Amino acid sequence: MTDVNRANLFKDVHFFQTPEGLLVGTIALVVLWLILKLSDRYGSPAMSLLVKGLRRPLILGFAVALYMGWLLGLMAKNLAALNDVEVIRVTSSIVIFVIGRALLMAGLKLLHSATFNRWLSAEVEDGRERAMMISLFDRVYTISVAVITLAAISIAMGLSPTAVGAALGGAGIGIGFGTQQISQNFLSGLMLFFNRPFAEGDWINVSTFQGTVERIGWYHTRICTFDQRPLYIPNSVFATTPIENPGRMYCRRIMAEIGLRYEDLERVSPIVSGIQEMLDAHESIDHSKAVVVNFNQWDSSSINVLVYAFTKTSDWRQWLAAQQDVFLKISKIVKDAGGDFAFPSTTLYPGTSPDAKHPLAIQLDAREGTIDDAVKG
Repeated sequence: MTDVNRANLFKDVHFFQTPEGLLVGTIALVVLWLILKLSDRYGSPAMSLLVKGLRRPLILGFAVALYMGWLLGLMAKNLAALNDVEVIRVTSSIVIFVIGRALLMAGLKLLHSATFNRWLSAEVEDGRERAMMISLFDRVYTISVAVITLAAISIAMGLSPTAVGAALGGAGIGIGFGTQQISQNFLSGLMLFFNRPFAEGDWINVSTFQGTVERIGWYHTRICTFDQRPLYIPNSVFATTPIENPGRMYCRRIMAEIGLRYEDLERVSPIVSGIQEMLDAHESIDHSKAVVVNFNQWDSSSINVLVYAFTKTSDWRQWLAAQQDVFLKISKIVKDAGGDFAFPSTTLYPGTSPDAKHPLAIQLDAREGTIDDAVKG
């Protein structure tokens, strides 16, 4: 059976090495180009997108395979440098490479199309997470097509499928052990896509750095720090380090200690009530969460009132504006109540002894040339 198939294959190859076969192949390429052109113009949007990805690599690749095969056939006949088997292997490898490249380009174009994005939006609502998923599909698809194309070319060149499978398996194990750090970073990058603890554009805070995620790559993730410097972090770091994602917080907290003077002790109760009423009526405060205003500490130079609340917004700038408004209203409430804010201070009380002419008396004995410092009281 193998001999019959090989004989038929040799016959086909010999036909395309003749002028008649070259003409038939050229006509077939023109017909294929017309079919793809009409499908692009009159087909559905998805079909048109797929044809645009397939048309150029297929036409160009098949043309290279046809004319190179014809040229190699002439060389095999005239120069005896090649035989029919080698011509078959070369042309088959070219055709396989062409098909693999066409599938790769068409698949990538489809993955990055608006049609696929709309389909994915039904499953993933967040736009940044959709971009991460598309990037993940891009990588997996690229690697899969490349490996399958390489294996098919190896088989076309004469290797047995069993040997190719064993070689790929051994290569995978060898690469895994030999490039353990690279493999770890690559797999950690895949886990970032699957788990999605953060997306591109998120502000993250890790133990030793913080910044905005610009790109999640195959090996490392690029962070833009607050001083606008790029920071490249290996993906394996995120597999073992806690990640804080402030960009996904539900709201932001306002927490402050208001220090009042000790002479304002009688005014603490109306001040606390006024601040509580102000926060309960404030439009930027999230009233579904705890709003706490209490006198909670006797400090060395002040009596402290705790103010604790959450804003509705998680945006940093809007939170700063809301916090500023709250602080200014607290200041007005304290002033209207007749109170004031404390600051660290130290008070010295002089002595009151009746025998002392002055709190600090310095007596000079000029006759004995001595100085006697006396502090009475």
